[in-house]
Amino acid sequence: MRDAPTMHPYIGWAGDRSEGAVLVFAREARAAKPVAFGLLMGWSDVDYTDVRVRRLCTHVDHLMTHARPKMLTAGLAHGTDDIPGCTDCHSWTAPTDEDGRCATCAAHLPNAD
Repeated sequence: MRDAPTMHPYIGWAGDRSEGAVLVFAREARAAKPVAFGLLMGWSDVDYTDVRVRRLCTHVDHLMTHARPKMLTAGLAHGTDDIPGCTDCHSWTAPTDEDGRCATCAAHLPNAD
């Protein structure tokens, strides 16, 4: 039996990434784009040609916790638009601490001393 193909996390967006993005798991960008398009279509009127995807290479272990295990094992591209993020900046690409903040936001808190 062959091993399942390696899946990678991708960020998908149309327009300005800061206005919203989706997390997609796929073998390659060519497979990630249609999944991102399907998720983004539910938000607004988006053309396929406006959708962009980029492979995420940092915090991969954290991002992969949001994947569906059965789809990963089967090597099927899939994604989500429901990703918990930082309580301050709302970014979901990095893990958060026990207060729900990413490392960048937590570092900018004033000292409580």
